Amino acid sequence: MNTIKVLQRLFDAGYGTEKEIANMTMVEMLALPGVNVADLCIISELQKSIKANKVISYLSEKTEAKEETKGADYGGTT
Repeated sequence: MNTIKVLQRLFDAGYGTEKEIANMTMVEMLALPGVNVADLCIISELQKSIKANKVISYLSEKTEAKEETKGADYGGTT
């Protein structure tokens, strides 16, 4: 799985937290040793998943069904 290899490359380069990965710029991504276009796509998708709090879904390659509106059963007026 290329995702694991890209994650290892990020860890080796010193990007060890979600915040550090989410805040990476394109210049920082391009500075990674041996990075290619496919790696950049993986990092970009990982950043989106981090920001959406969906890292496990991304890593497991599973997407959740459309989430129901939270609080819909509250019984309040609309």
